[in-house]
Amino acid sequence: MPRKHILLTLLVIALLNLPTMPAFAGGWAVATLDAWPGAVVAGEPVEIGFAIRQHGVTTLEALAPVITATHRETEASFAVDAVEDAPGHYSATLIFPEAGEWDWMLTAFGPDQPLPTLTVLPEDTDPEATPEAPDDPDAALAELGATLFVAKGCAVCHEHNGVEFELFASNNRGPELSDYSGDPDFLAQWLADPASVDPSTAMPDLDLDEGEIEALIAFLNADAEPAE
Repeated sequence: MPRKHILLTLLVIALLNLPTMPAFAGGWAVATLDAWPGAVVAGEPVEIGFAIRQHGVTTLEALAPVITATHRETEASFAVDAVEDAPGHYSATLIFPEAGEWDWMLTAFGPDQPLPTLTVLPEDTDPEATPEAPDDPDAALAELGATLFVAKGCAVCHEHNGVEFELFASNNRGPELSDYSGDPDFLAQWLADPASVDPSTAMPDLDLDEGEIEALIAFLNADAEPAE
């Protein structure tokens, strides 16, 4: 047999014996935090739970997610492996070693997904202390909505110039929302159960609670003209 044919035969045999890749290889997924962390204190453990949804909808099982955090000033960093505690749902315990602003991201399936910058309080801070009331409650609620827009994975499918999402640009699966505003009652129903509004929608139900929905509506309507 000619040498070229021998090499081709060996190559085919090698390819046939490669490990079988998962059926979902090559796709994309969205990580959705269960909730935005409350007061995070340096040296104290904080539990993070999240779901991974292929194409934003179907939860993915048997992954090995990693959360990586980096301090903005000192550039100190650490990484934590998450464990699957329910089908398609994962959790991890993070301990931030020092106070300050931390950038963190989640690696699970496809490109790294950045999460909103997390402010870590100094050691010995009482996490149960009642925070001071904001000077502008509406602005504070909209700011929380902007955080949730990234933490809940909305920014993966929808672009919005009101959030920083530099490491992994939106894939534009959904409409661009920078100039969008909507009726609060409609948005409340849509965010609570998209399929009840449009059974054919690709928008997933993210299990948002009332407070999260209120904050997201405040963010989306922040620049809307007030009703006369």
